[in-house]
Amino acid sequence: MAGLLKAVGGLVIGIAILLGIATLFSGSAAGVAAGLIDALSYTFSGAVIFALGLMLEHLEAIRRECDRQSDMLTDLLRKMPKTDASPREPGASNLDQLAKSTFKFRDI
Repeated sequence: MAGLLKAVGGLVIGIAILLGIATLFSGSAAGVAAGLIDALSYTFSGAVIFALGLMLEHLEAIRRECDRQSDMLTDLLRKMPKTDASPREPGASNLDQLAKSTFKFRDI
């Protein structure tokens, strides 16, 4: 989906540039001004579509990394030694509780 948005945004920008060039070579001064304003607005629309594609691609990358980092953190918590040097209450430590839980950080 992100690639499709980026492709469509690039296509809209390309068509807007061609429209602006075509407008410069034809018509009167008033027509050229109106055509260039249209070309600039289309270019801006294409840039917005392209930016949405980039943001979606970035969010997908973050989601993939979140899953991997959550698994790495869970493995790290399971591999840690069970000794707790802090003089707090004798109950189960927070690390033991996290290691036993099925919590995934992507659920936040």
